[in-house]
Amino acid sequence: MTDKELIEIEIAYFQEQIKVKQKKLKELEQTKTPCEEAFKDNYGVYPNELKTTDDFNCWKSFKRGYNAAYEEKVSEWQPTPQTPEQVADGLKEAFREAVKQGVVSSTKSKTLTDLIYEWWDDVFTTHSNRGMQTSIEDLVDQIEAWLPKEHDTNSYKWNECIRMIREKLR
Repeated sequence: MTDKELIEIEIAYFQEQIKVKQKKLKELEQTKTPCEEAFKDNYGVYPNELKTTDDFNCWKSFKRGYNAAYEEKVSEWQPTPQTPEQVADGLKEAFREAVKQGVVSSTKSKTLTDLIYEWWDDVFTTHSNRGMQTSIEDLVDQIEAWLPKEHDTNSYKWNECIRMIREKLR
């Protein structure tokens, strides 16, 4: 496959992803927040349908009160701090359990490209609230898990190559 063909495939993939993201954006724009829904329940209209400054000020006051009540309710729960090792162990155990229950397949992506495309998609959907460093660390972890394992039956050169690749990941 030529570089031009690869680029055309990537462009087609990204165009498809843009369509998916545009559809999700449209859905999000049409979705109302719980605060907006509560305002409509109380006043009969959504905040974006308000016409006067007084109505808008009413919305601002309502929103402040709603958010204050929500923050008070949410702040009662405090998560237990965990070390990175505890978090990693918990995630590994959750993954094992998901595989055991058949929720997640334990098979790897067919190619490294497939793995990267899936990661890229997750960065902008499921894990869009993660920062750059966390997202990149996740990709490196996935690549490391994707790599074949060292094994006694494999040649020394094979195991040496796998070790060198793992070392170069971090």
